[in-house]
Amino acid sequence: MAQKGGTVKRIILTLMLLALLIVIFIILGGGNLLKSTGKWIGGVGNKAEDIKGTIEHKATTIEKTVEKLKESDKPGEKK
Repeated sequence: MAQKGGTVKRIILTLMLLALLIVIFIILGGGNLLKSTGKWIGGVGNKAEDIKGTIEHKATTIEKTVEKLKESDKPGEKK
């Protein structure tokens, strides 16, 4: 039974420590840090979208080229 009391006490103290750390983070200007991090992540997301569009465009171009090559190849013709 004593172990359960110690476990509950440990959980409560851990939660209190976590709450204290959150309050200190907010007081020391953690909001600005979170804002700047959010903007950075948003910028990375936009760059990823641009790269995705470029890759899709190049893949479409390559796919069209392959289709043209297949059409120009006649069955039974060897090079």
